[in-house]
Amino acid sequence: MVLWRTPEGEARASVPHVARHSPTGIEWGYGGSGPADLARSVLLALVDERAADMLYQRFKHEVVAAVPKSGGVLRAAEVRAWVEQVRRPMQRAAEQ
Repeated sequence: MVLWRTPEGEARASVPHVARHSPTGIEWGYGGSGPADLARSVLLALVDERAADMLYQRFKHEVVAAVPKSGGVLRAAEVRAWVEQVRRPMQRAAEQ
């Protein structure tokens, strides 16, 4: 997923904005409402809704908050690997 800014400085992404916290749009580079919506939108593009809803706040803090203000690329394979890395301990705990 590509993240960029318009000439006016507005944040844009190559995934649709699925609004939950920020009706004004997505953002990145910190841990607010816009980054929460971006995190959830990215995860919804790659995993089921239940998983996205469980993980998006953590994804926001660990991944989206670290994206430079100018933008960047979130590779699908890397996002999926992050999801699996986070889910594995959760699944083990649920099995016990």
